[in-house]
Amino acid sequence: MADESQRKPVKIGVKEGGGPPPGYKWNVEILEQAFAEAMGFLNADQYCHLASQFRELAGQDEASQSQTVDVRPIEDFYELRDKGGILRRMNTRIFFFIHKKMRTIVILGAIKKENDGATPMGDKITMRRRKRLYLQADSR
Repeated sequence: MADESQRKPVKIGVKEGGGPPPGYKWNVEILEQAFAEAMGFLNADQYCHLASQFRELAGQDEASQSQTVDVRPIEDFYELRDKGGILRRMNTRIFFFIHKKMRTIVILGAIKKENDGATPMGDKITMRRRKRLYLQADSR
């Protein structure tokens, strides 16, 4: 059984200072679990579309606010919401938190939302747990 207290493996999305001028203001890390979840329902073009939205957030002074990306707070993390266009009728939610000390947007998970209304409680609990485990491993 894996030691759940260890930091989850992450993929690097973007690095602060990288990208086109003037460069990204935030790093982006993707938990491997989040990547696997997203690829479970997205094709490559849809994934690239959502990744570009996180690059947009990484270029902002405040990573939770953008005029072009729909971001909403949930408890002490956020969800990027998107539907339509290349996603067709798919209603997606990508959960993330902002690790201000490390200037990093950490992507916690992804769901294809099937119902109307609030984000399901089970998904909130899962994301809260992933955030806690990430921060515990980061503090060691």
